Amino acid sequence: MLAGSLLIGFTVIAIAIWLEYNDSLGWPNEVEIERNRSADVDHRYRMIRRRWRRVVHVLIAVCGALMGAAGLAGLGRFWIAAWTAVAILMMAIILIALGDAIRTRRHYASKKNGRDNLRTTDLTGS
Repeated sequence: MLAGSLLIGFTVIAIAIWLEYNDSLGWPNEVEIERNRSADVDHRYRMIRRRWRRVVHVLIAVCGALMGAAGLAGLGRFWIAAWTAVAILMMAIILIALGDAIRTRRHYASKKNGRDNLRTTDLTGS
């Protein structure tokens, strides 16, 4: 159980580090979009999204650390508390992801409505 928990813990920590690294560089599809877009249009949205992604990456790393610590501690109260905390943190990550999805949907809907209003204004000439 010790080796399995340590392996899972270090793997989860490595994934969190990899996600943070790739997020700091920018994912390939986001880098391409950034080249075609003005810098100020989505700046606030990107900063908020980046901040919450960083929170998720830290929570994932904490889950990995708790998994490894539970393996080192062995069966007992700490093992139960650590795995319970992992489950609660994973639910928190899911809720943060849900909030990010809602925020992204609202952002793109407002951008679409802005483009539709611009098209209507261009057609009417006012």
